[in-house]
Amino acid sequence: MRSAGRDMRRVGILLLAGMLVSCGGGGGGDSTSGGGGSSPSAGGRFEESNAAVSLSAGWTASDPGFGWSGGAAKQSTVAGALASFTFTGSSVTWIGNRNTSSGIALVKIDGGSGTEVDLFARPNEIRTPVITMKGLSAGRHTLTIQVTGRKRAEALSNIVVLDAFDVQAPVVSHLQETDPDVHFSDGWLQADSNFSWSGGGVATLPDPPVGGARVTDTPGANVTLTFRGTSIDWSGYRGPDAGIARVQVDGGAASEVDTYSPDFKIQDVVFTATGLADASHTLTIEATGRKNNASTGAQIVVDAFDVTTPGRRFQEEDPAITYSGDWIHGNVNRSWSEGAAATSAVAGSRATFTFSGTSVSWIGCRKASIGPARILLDGVFVKEIELFEPVPIEAYQHTIFRADGLANGTHTLTIEAATTGPFIVVDAFDVRP
Repeated sequence: MRSAGRDMRRVGILLLAGMLVSCGGGGGGDSTSGGGGSSPSAGGRFEESNAAVSLSAGWTASDPGFGWSGGAAKQSTVAGALASFTFTGSSVTWIGNRNTSSGIALVKIDGGSGTEVDLFARPNEIRTPVITMKGLSAGRHTLTIQVTGRKRAEALSNIVVLDAFDVQAPVVSHLQETDPDVHFSDGWLQADSNFSWSGGGVATLPDPPVGGARVTDTPGANVTLTFRGTSIDWSGYRGPDAGIARVQVDGGAASEVDTYSPDFKIQDVVFTATGLADASHTLTIEATGRKNNASTGAQIVVDAFDVTTPGRRFQEEDPAITYSGDWIHGNVNRSWSEGAAATSAVAGSRATFTFSGTSVSWIGCRKASIGPARILLDGVFVKEIELFEPVPIEAYQHTIFRADGLANGTHTLTIEAATTGPFIVVDAFDVRP
């Protein structure tokens, strides 16, 4: 995979205090206190170094220049190299890496039939949910990940990365800095697109490459994100030329975040706010123009945001979704939820999701090449949504439509392409009980 340290030598890029706000060194610490062979028995994140994780020979340390969960990750290209994680719960998510150097892994639960997972993706996404195994029986389970040594033809290598595991994982949407809900003041510049930023380095012709990250060292330059969720992470940069930012949630007490580090860390979680009500919130990040005495610069970088919401996510290939018309499956060209999405550019093509719950959301995309979609709930037309956004706005893992207050029971949500030509995207659906 591309070296973050090599990338960041040409640039320059939070921490804090407070009840709702905490500092992050790439995604939080180990969630278990048990040692020996104890099994994680509650929801939470468990790092690759946890006692419940067993690694065979063939695994080595991943590039330390990236903001891995817990600060480190393991990787392998050795066919047959095996990782296992023993836990108690009804679902588990493998946290890893997707990019153009990624290979194919074989994933199994309790030694059952395996699922091959192709980790190839055109953007470089670290600390990303790779696959969720859900609907497991109550009790103890073992997830195994085996390196096959194989890769798709266009992949540059066959690397498989093991970063962490989430038991009873929450719903997380990874939003880019190009999202229409993200607003920058004057003073921000596009960061070098050659760096391995989240969502960067890809484009759909004839659109120019956009996205990656924004950078500033201008005092007072700020960015705001309006979101609905119970927690949020800001992913940015730490390094020897990084400065100090001021961060607020909902206009509350400001916390200063020093992003200086003697070592380069790209796609690093530099700020986390948790314990929020499931309601609309505003995150504000402001560059102060100040820096740590050891820093050579005052740069602040905004790369992406992770928003957590209650409920359960169903990926686009879940059996609960049926497709009619003309769809392309397995699109890996952007930062989709768990790596892929389904797209259609043919009017009348439909994706119908059958679910049980009182609230449902369609997770999709807004950008210049995206067209209008028609929404039907329980077979009744609700509305037509225009999804076009002018360049450089691009929204991935974006909540396009949400319906609340449904009767508790079984429902259907149908997404229909309204025109032929521009695409619509089905990335996932979120359901709340």
